[in-house]
Amino acid sequence: MHVQRLGSADPTRYRLAGPEVALVSLVESYLEQDIVEQGSNKGPMVEFFLRDGGGSGKPAPWCALFVSSCLRTLSRCGFAVRNPGPTGRAVAFWQKAEPDQQIARDDIFKEKDPRGLVFVRTRLSKDVGQRLRALEGIKTQGHTGIVTGIEGTTIHCIAGNSSGRSGSGGHATRTGAVADEVIEKDSPQWDRVVGFVRVV
Repeated sequence: MHVQRLGSADPTRYRLAGPEVALVSLVESYLEQDIVEQGSNKGPMVEFFLRDGGGSGKPAPWCALFVSSCLRTLSRCGFAVRNPGPTGRAVAFWQKAEPDQQIARDDIFKEKDPRGLVFVRTRLSKDVGQRLRALEGIKTQGHTGIVTGIEGTTIHCIAGNSSGRSGSGGHATRTGAVADEVIEKDSPQWDRVVGFVRVV
């Protein structure tokens, strides 16, 4: 089964769209623009996310500011948004969220429509024990992005400052971009998922 994107050619893309569909459409539109850093945490769109997401605009890791910027854009379009940010820290999305926004990692597959949820995980370069620290409210480094759909036990996402594949052509390894990501159940990424946050 293939996760179908809403795509800019779809005339019903925004008609009667709920906030989840609007958020996924927004991040897909950024993916289609092939946004890739020009230097470490730099570039015109990266600087936009850094400022609009609530940061200073100075070069910094930007996955959490990308999510905050997307939520602020949705809010400016008139949708009700519950943004635990703005924050420059990915794990803080989980830690600052209200309890009714938090979805435990193992409950994600029970969600009727997971589109528009924010995933939060600790860094792959750190040991899996960092997940427990995050769950205890201890500051730790991580990564975040927007869930666009689920196929079986595969969670499809789009994230900023990602080393995944960007747009149709991909990008250089170790270069941050707006890119597709997948989280497979029982993978190293899954083992580090702190949880999911309902923001719309």
